[in-house]
Amino acid sequence: MPDKKLPLYYSFLSFFVIAVILAIIVRSFYQLDYSWDFSLLGPYIWLPSTDGGGPGLFLKGLWITIKMSFEGIIFGTILGIIFGMLLTTQEKIAKFAALFYVDIFRNTPVLVQLYVAYFIVGTAFNLSGAVAGVLTMSLFCSAYVAEIFRGTIANFEKGQIDAAKALGLSPFQIARKVIAPQALRTMLPPLIGQFVSLIKDSSLLSVVAIPELTKEAQNAVTVTFRSFEIWFFIALLYFVVNTIVSSVGRYLEKKLSVSLKH
Repeated sequence: MPDKKLPLYYSFLSFFVIAVILAIIVRSFYQLDYSWDFSLLGPYIWLPSTDGGGPGLFLKGLWITIKMSFEGIIFGTILGIIFGMLLTTQEKIAKFAALFYVDIFRNTPVLVQLYVAYFIVGTAFNLSGAVAGVLTMSLFCSAYVAEIFRGTIANFEKGQIDAAKALGLSPFQIARKVIAPQALRTMLPPLIGQFVSLIKDSSLLSVVAIPELTKEAQNAVTVTFRSFEIWFFIALLYFVVNTIVSSVGRYLEKKLSVSLKH
């Protein structure tokens, strides 16, 4: 029988680790000779009534970050599934082309891809910074989604497919009723991890002058010279967005697990 004291041990270990981290953070704050002033964040979050009110630069930048990230996630997922299907095909030329595509975008820095998309491809085809940014994030995301899809399908239990064929199910019915529910449950955790990573990588869009969250933070630091307060708040915004995405992913994973059991 498993040791029932083990969960209690992990709980104490978790509390200890959290306490150590908090102690390090608190000590670092006390040792830092700095006068904190978070009140300067107010106008950057929400404009005062004298300036017309409404969302400040940080909220506007956050909206652009969310919008462009989710556009990259949607297009990247669609492309990733297509290339993932090509990776699992027996047609050698299509499989090699998909593998070459995936290797290019997985094995090169996203910042380099962004520079190429904006300064080379964007110049040739007259693309705006926003279009080049979404294009880069979509292609980068699709390479990881394709590999996640390939790994999931490759490890799928072939006996279930044979059993479904024996029951007279068509290939479409097998894909929809047998493969898709189980594959999606397996793919969901790494997919959510990739989506969270992509949202964080969207901060690189600031290098091509897109007014997303990180770019607006850089502008605010240039004006106020208060980098600590601003970057702490920006980190908090990224944390909130990614926590929501992760929580939705865990909820969907739990719902899929329940539906498969029934």
